[in-house]
Amino acid sequence: MSVLDDYKKLMLEVRAGAFRPVYLLHGEESFFIDRVADEIEHLALADHERDFNQTILYGRDANPDVVKDTCLRYPMMADRQVVIVRELQNWRIDEVEKLEPYLNKPTPTTVLVLCYKHKKVDGRKGVIKAVQKGGGAVLSSDKVKEDKLPELLMGVAKSQKRRLAQLEAQLLATHLGSDLAKAVKEVEKLCLVTEEGGAISSDHIQRFVGISKEYNVFELQNAIGMRNAAKAQQIAAHFAADPKDNPLPVTLGFLNTYFSKLAMVHTLNGRPPQEMASALKVNPFFVKDYVAQARNYSLGKLVEIQRHLRQCDLRSKGLGGDGGDHGELLRELLAKVMT
Repeated sequence: MSVLDDYKKLMLEVRAGAFRPVYLLHGEESFFIDRVADEIEHLALADHERDFNQTILYGRDANPDVVKDTCLRYPMMADRQVVIVRELQNWRIDEVEKLEPYLNKPTPTTVLVLCYKHKKVDGRKGVIKAVQKGGGAVLSSDKVKEDKLPELLMGVAKSQKRRLAQLEAQLLATHLGSDLAKAVKEVEKLCLVTEEGGAISSDHIQRFVGISKEYNVFELQNAIGMRNAAKAQQIAAHFAADPKDNPLPVTLGFLNTYFSKLAMVHTLNGRPPQEMASALKVNPFFVKDYVAQARNYSLGKLVEIQRHLRQCDLRSKGLGGDGGDHGELLRELLAKVMT
C-alpha cells in the first residue's frame, strides 16, 4: 500500500478511538508524521485528563531510560496516558534500540508515539519488528512523488466530501507541490468554502489560494506546447507585473522539466500510455497532451531550446549578459522558443 493508504487507515483507527500501545512514525515526509501525532494528542485524552496524563518529550533532551520510565507510569483518573517523543532522529540508532524490550511488551495503559523525521529507521535493526510484535503501528512516511501529488490532493478533498478534478488538482500541485503540508492545508481551506458534495473550481482556487486560473505556469506550458505565442506572451506579461509570486528561476526550472519531458516523448514514441506516464512521471490523464505538444517541437528544436534556457538562466544571474529585466528575459526566451 502507498503511504497515503497507510496514513488513511491509521487516521481512521485513531478517530474511531482504537489506539495502539505504540506508534512508530518515521520517514522523509514530515507531514504525515505530524498529522498522526497531532491527531493522537488531541483525541486520545479528554481536555481535563491531559494535565496529569500527557507527556511530550524531545529527543535532544530525553534518553531511553526517561522514555521507558515515563511509559511505565500508571494513568491518573483516566483510562490511558499519552507519551509523545518528538525529534527521535536525534538519537543514535543504538539508543533507539534500547527501547526494544519495552516495545516488545508495552504497557497497555500507555500510548507511546515515536516521531522519527527526515529519514527512516534502519529496517535491518529490530526496532520495527519489536513495535509490530507488541501490537503497535508503523507508518513509513515516504516522500510523495510529483506525479502522485494531484491524486493525493484529490483524496484529501474526497475525505472532506468535496470533489477536486484532475486539472484543478494539477494546478495546485504545480504551484504548491514542494511543500506538502502547505498544499494539503490549501485544499482543506478550499473545502471549508465549498459546500459538502460540491466541486472545488478554478474560481475557488483563484479567489482563496491566489493562483490565477489563466496566468500560471501550467497554462504557460500549455500555451507553449500548442504554439500559442500570443497567449504565452500574455502570461509572461502577467508574470513580469508580479515577479514576487512568479519568480523567473522557478519558471525556468518548470520549463526545463517540461521540455525535457517533451524530448522523452520522442524517445518513447509508440509505447503504451501507462508506460509513458510512468516514464514521464505524470498522471496518465495528461499523456495525450504531452504527445500532442511534442509533435510541435522536433528533437533538434528541443536541444536548441535547452540552450536558450541555460543562456536565460545565466543572464538572469548577471552572467553572460547584463542581468536584464526578468520579465523582458522571459519574453525574449519565449520568442526564441516559439520561432
